[in-house]
Amino acid sequence: MAKSLDYRPSSPSMKGRVSGEARSVAGDVAGRARIRSTGGSGPAGKETGMEQRKLGKTGLQVSVLGFGCGNVGGLMVRGTPEEQRAAVSRAIEAGVTYFDTAAMYGNGLSEQNLGRTLTELGAWGRVRVGTKVRLAAEDLRDPAKAVRDSLVASLRRLSRDSVDLLQLHNPLRTASDGQGGVGREHLAAAADGLQAAVREGLCGHAGFTGLGDTEAVAAAAAGGRFETMQAYFNAINPSAGYAGRSGGAQDLGGVIDVAAGQGLGVIAIRVMAGGAMTGEERRARLASPSAGPALVQGNAYEVDVSRAVWRQALARELELDSALELSFRFVIAKTAVSTALIGFSDIDQLEQAL
Repeated sequence: MAKSLDYRPSSPSMKGRVSGEARSVAGDVAGRARIRSTGGSGPAGKETGMEQRKLGKTGLQVSVLGFGCGNVGGLMVRGTPEEQRAAVSRAIEAGVTYFDTAAMYGNGLSEQNLGRTLTELGAWGRVRVGTKVRLAAEDLRDPAKAVRDSLVASLRRLSRDSVDLLQLHNPLRTASDGQGGVGREHLAAAADGLQAAVREGLCGHAGFTGLGDTEAVAAAAAGGRFETMQAYFNAINPSAGYAGRSGGAQDLGGVIDVAAGQGLGVIAIRVMAGGAMTGEERRARLASPSAGPALVQGNAYEVDVSRAVWRQALARELELDSALELSFRFVIAKTAVSTALIGFSDIDQLEQAL
């Protein structure tokens, strides 16, 4: 995937063979993106072989490929210390500078394992790390306190005094629903807690996860309280980047452009649709048994697998190596995306992404 490629499909016959909303969008833009381009400088000021992009107005530079440490891929939750060290070391060697974790990944195991691995490698000065806080229903009585308490626990697991980025992990609703969805009345208090943590020096920047009701997500992106947004964005449902092109699922209304217009750094998530873009229902050894509930309405894993049947044919048409390369190039062709997260189950998957 590291090869330089600047290919745009223009053949009418090819476009006819890969018709459909997602296919059309993917075919139009996937070939433009370059993973390595001319490289850039990482956090330590050293040149890397991978493109580094601005994370909005935060002042941070992050690699266009982000290392996802979540439960779905599972490497940083269920892998051995040796497997984790080998993968993280290889990623940093290749120029990956952004690592994403969360308190809820493996009930804290992801943070613990990532912190231990980066410490063993002496790599903290070469990377940026973001973690997340998810508020339970009882936390809504005092969201600001819950944010701080969660962050302090995360820092303990990471063995750090501060982290580069803290993001709210809850879906957003017009009103809190008692099932994890945070409404506007509680979002403001959570944002207060995030910004207080920044002032206290416990985290460098504050963001949120752009899941939930489309209107609520757009309002948060435009509200001026956050510096980053995680956006659900892939070739099956690209509507966060291209409004109206949802593939029959929830239309996320082009919220990436809303966020970028406000200077937010955009972190693309579910780039591989929880693995559905591979077209395989069989899960990798360290992957979660399932991709979990749909993060976006209408994008259940089994349905997305069936929607992705065009992936290999289109990848061949574009002279790409795999559906993984197609998916990743499609996402990073959206220049408003700062980094695209991919979660790995093993080092072979990492090598494919590189």
